[in-house]
Amino acid sequence: MTTTAPAPTGAPTTGAPAPTGSATTGTPAPGTPAPTGSPAPGTPAPTGSPAPAAFTAESPWVRRAARPGRPRLRLLCFPYAGMGASLYRSWPGLLPEDVEVVAVQPPGREDRARDALPAGGVGPLARACALALRPYTTVPYAVYGHCAGAVLGAETARELVRRGAEPPRLLIAAGHRAPHLPATGRPLHALPDEDFLDGVRALGGIPERLLANAAFMEFLLPLLRADFALWEGYRGDPDAAPLPFPVLPVRGDADTVVTEAEAAAWGERTTAPPRDVVHVPGGHYFVNDMTPQAVAAVVSALETARPLASTDPEEAP
Repeated sequence: MTTTAPAPTGAPTTGAPAPTGSATTGTPAPGTPAPTGSPAPGTPAPTGSPAPAAFTAESPWVRRAARPGRPRLRLLCFPYAGMGASLYRSWPGLLPEDVEVVAVQPPGREDRARDALPAGGVGPLARACALALRPYTTVPYAVYGHCAGAVLGAETARELVRRGAEPPRLLIAAGHRAPHLPATGRPLHALPDEDFLDGVRALGGIPERLLANAAFMEFLLPLLRADFALWEGYRGDPDAAPLPFPVLPVRGDADTVVTEAEAAAWGERTTAPPRDVVHVPGGHYFVNDMTPQAVAAVVSALETARPLASTDPEEAP
């Protein structure tokens, strides 16, 4: 069964702008300042709301758009393979004011372009993310991950729970098959440069203007390969314990990479009742251009995750 996100009442009529810099990696050319997290010039804040907070780098791993006071819910956001925290720079202006956005900045992305990924695959990367994010779990939190970010978000949340954090109130797994299912596409990372870039182009994550920039792609190519090698080498453990939190699968209605059945299979890997797949307008990378319907789907999901009243057991960062 699928659910189609309704158009939101009173939502902005334009989606979030597509990331500038690089789409799949978000990695600026050397010497380019790190993104601030602010919306692109000309993107209005919601009517009657203060200007959204810009991201602040609070550690190499964390970019936070702090809200005044204690947030009702914190949303930990994981970008797709190669992309950085700037993917979510417009989200503080799209989400309710009591939801605080914390975006993860993995190694090899944007201002961390020269930082190497942890050796050993996805497990060590998830553990490093969990160490960085543990202080941000002192308030109720949810997780959003897009494509490979959905898997990284799931594994990081599992590690956070193992380290004593409360489970997230919800994982929104967008644009990725359930992790216990085998990959169906051909691996790209070991292909010759031209074939590799053709494969990346077919996925739709990088604007053509960047693919045509030879100097930029020369800088970007090894970073992109490293990320693809990491995720194409990932194999979910079919015998792993179920995730101890609910999972909402979200899929672009024009996605040609992930099928509805593959998205729905997330319900097989959680102790919570399975959720219907939510369909939003767009393709595999619908997050690059969030339509009002996509924003409404995220907001609706977070409404179910937010506690009715805030608690204050300890001071939040």
